Amino acid sequence: MPYKLAHIETETWNRMIEDLEAEGFRETYRYSGFDAGIDYSRFDLKSPVDDERIVFEWDNWSEGEIRGEPARLEALREKYRLPELVEVEE
Repeated sequence: MPYKLAHIETETWNRMIEDLEAEGFRETYRYSGFDAGIDYSRFDLKSPVDDERIVFEWDNWSEGEIRGEPARLEALREKYRLPELVEVEE
């Protein structure tokens, strides 16, 4: 996943997860540490159609971040009016 969307407001980040789950994406991982939802959160969603994976991370400093395939991220960026994609060094 060489691309991400970053600095997403918490409300929008949560809405994106809910909307993708309504479209059929399923949660495959959820961070459950003692600070879950307070200092850090992570959710991995997977499409049952083509196994596409999207990783949602959040922390209380920079808010939401999403990593995934460029085409999906671009569609989300347009739908939710988010900043440009950022290339990630792996």
